[in-house]
Amino acid sequence: IGVMKDIENPDGTKEDKVKLIRSESIGNYAWDNKASGIGSSTSRNGSNDWSDSTLQKVLNEGAYYNRTSGDCPNGREGAITPCDFSEIGLTESSKTMISESVWNLGGSDSESKTVKDFYTLEKGSTVLAGRPDKWTGKVGLVYPSDYGYATSGGATNDRSVCLNTILYSWDSMSECFDNDWLMLNNAYQHTIVPMSSKSDYIFCIFRGNIFNGYTINNMVVRPVVYLDSKVRIKSENDGMSEKPFILKNF
Repeated sequence: IGVMKDIENPDGTKEDKVKLIRSESIGNYAWDNKASGIGSSTSRNGSNDWSDSTLQKVLNEGAYYNRTSGDCPNGREGAITPCDFSEIGLTESSKTMISESVWNLGGSDSESKTVKDFYTLEKGSTVLAGRPDKWTGKVGLVYPSDYGYATSGGATNDRSVCLNTILYSWDSMSECFDNDWLMLNNAYQHTIVPMSSKSDYIFCIFRGNIFNGYTINNMVVRPVVYLDSKVRIKSENDGMSEKPFILKNF
C-alpha cells in the first residue's frame, strides 16, 4: 500500500513502516457476527468494534494466523463456516516480519466523504460511545483512504478529480475505480473502519464506491500488515518479474 509515516508502536514510539495488503482474497466472511450480549455486541448483527471482532480473532490468533483449518464467521448470531488456511495462512517466517502496531479505528457517520475526509476521520476519535478509537495488533484490513489514494484516475477524470469526489459517488466515474489498484475484480471488500453512528455497520468497498453495510455481510477479506523496520529486501533482486522482491528479516 505504501510507506506510512509515524505509525505508533505499542510502547508509544513512532516509525515509518511499509504497509502491505494481500493481493488476493482469503475468502468471503463476516466482519463480526457475535450474538447480542456477547462481547461488545448489542445486536443480532454483530458489533463494529474491531478489537473483539470475530474476523479479527481469525486473523490474529485463529486459523489464518496459525496457518491451519478452523471456523470462520458466516452470517448472524455466531454462525460459522469451515475455513482452511493451511496453504495460505501466515508462515512462522512471515510472522517474524510483521510489526505489532497501533491501528486507528476512528469512524464516520456517513459514506459521503472524500478520500481526505476519510483519512482525517480514521485518525480521529469519532466512534460510537464505548467503542475504542485504537487497537494494537498485527493483522488488520484496508482503510477507505488507502483505497481512495490508490487511484491514478484517467483522461476525463484525473486523479485530482477522483480525490475531490466523495467516495460514495465513484460508481459513476469508472476511471476512478478501474484505475485503482486496490480494487479487486469489482468485489465487495471489507475495510477496518466502523460507522460511528451505528453499532453494527462498517464501511466496505462496493462497485467502486465506499458504502456502509452490516458487519454480518460476507465479503472479501484481504489481510493487511505493517512490516517490522528490521525487514530488508534482498539486494540482488530488482522487483522485476524475473527477480521479484524477496523480504528477509535481519
